[in-house]
Amino acid sequence: MIHSDRKLIVFVAVSCMILALLGFAWKQRTSIPFVTVTLEELTTPFVYGSARVLNNITTGIGVIDTAVIGAFTDSEKDNTIATLEQKLANQDEVVAENIRFRQLLNYKESHPEFTMTVAGVITKDYGTWTNTFTIDRGEVDGIEPNMAVVVPSGVVGFITDVYPHSARVQTFLDPRSAIGVIIQRPESRLAGVVKGDGNRPNEPIMVNIARDGDVLVGDKLITSGYGGIYPKGLLVGNVTNIENDKEGFVKNATIKPTVDFHRLEEVFIITSSTVQSPEKAPLEPRLVPQTQRDQVQGVKGAVAP
Repeated sequence: MIHSDRKLIVFVAVSCMILALLGFAWKQRTSIPFVTVTLEELTTPFVYGSARVLNNITTGIGVIDTAVIGAFTDSEKDNTIATLEQKLANQDEVVAENIRFRQLLNYKESHPEFTMTVAGVITKDYGTWTNTFTIDRGEVDGIEPNMAVVVPSGVVGFITDVYPHSARVQTFLDPRSAIGVIIQRPESRLAGVVKGDGNRPNEPIMVNIARDGDVLVGDKLITSGYGGIYPKGLLVGNVTNIENDKEGFVKNATIKPTVDFHRLEEVFIITSSTVQSPEKAPLEPRLVPQTQRDQVQGVKGAVAP
């Protein structure tokens, strides 16, 4: 036991002496070249390797850090751009909506003779043989069939079907529609009828104009007031072309509507009007004397005794 303790004491003493010598040699490394060179040769590989490892670790961490920061930066940039673009789109939509509503308000204020209800367009059904759309106003809003539908740029159509909270509008482009018009030019004032054309859905026609009727390309058409649906004086369109009928007895005029039907978003329904419709001349029935043929064969549609 005593022998083992002596060995341990000797080992500790020798170790302390070696460490002391190494410390002295390190302090005197500039004075004792052979010690310095030897230490540097022994430690250089380890120092170089450690430096390379640490440098690679630092570089890797830097690359990862840069990539992560770059990813977050790009994502934040994309989100910021998307947010700004959405805000810009919302602002443009608000501006466009304000412009439309201002036009509607100005139109309503400039036509005190009409009581009008504004409505939004919710669906459209534009085709070859039909031209209608649905609005978000109905029976609960006082909407009734045959009420005229207009916008500041002119006539749109009339109400055909009414539901509790919506209604269907048939435009005058519909082939089933007909609207009485007058040429606004003072030298003419020619009256006629404009109908939709299924072959050319966007180009209604003023039909059956007398061959010598005073109509010119560029003439402006307004509603005549006949028929009881459209008040007199509303814009309809302009004459773009005049063609003779195949039979040669009458001519037809192609019309370009003043309303852009593909851009309709809000419309007015004229619920009442103080504009008087043209008075119809009273007609007294006149009986045509029966001919001898009628007396013998009987009137068409009647049963002979």
